Amino acid sequence: MVTRAQASAEIVGLLPAVAINLRLAALFDLESADLTANQLVTLLLVNYAPDCRMKAGEIAGRLEISLPAATAVVDRLVAAGVFERSQGEDRRVVWVSVTEAGHGLLARLRAGLEIRIHALIDGMEPASLDSLIEALRRVASFADQIGEAEASRSELPP
Repeated sequence: MVTRAQASAEIVGLLPAVAINLRLAALFDLESADLTANQLVTLLLVNYAPDCRMKAGEIAGRLEISLPAATAVVDRLVAAGVFERSQGEDRRVVWVSVTEAGHGLLARLRAGLEIRIHALIDGMEPASLDSLIEALRRVASFADQIGEAEASRSELPP
């Protein structure tokens, strides 16, 4: 049985390898979409937000980048027709939301990813597929927990 210290060391070694090997550009055909990896991450982040909208400050916080950097990415996505800005009830609040074109782009990228994944898992035994899916669910849940811990840690006063 592995100890917690051994498990932590193994996880610390594996997570960066997963992040490096699951490069967004390799998963999604970003060149055909004329997107950078940062733009795709921003698009996915807003797409999965409630009502598919966020404020630029929220984007900056979630991506752990400066507000000007987040605004620059949003500006490029607005210019590409993928995002649109709208004012909230409070005129000082500006929402960024995914446009129909943005949803269409995501659908095309997902379809391409599905084709790639299907080719990779072709021939795998059902039990192996079940194990893979369960493992990915656990990795996704673990990543959520890491993100939540980081978010709550950054909200603590110094």
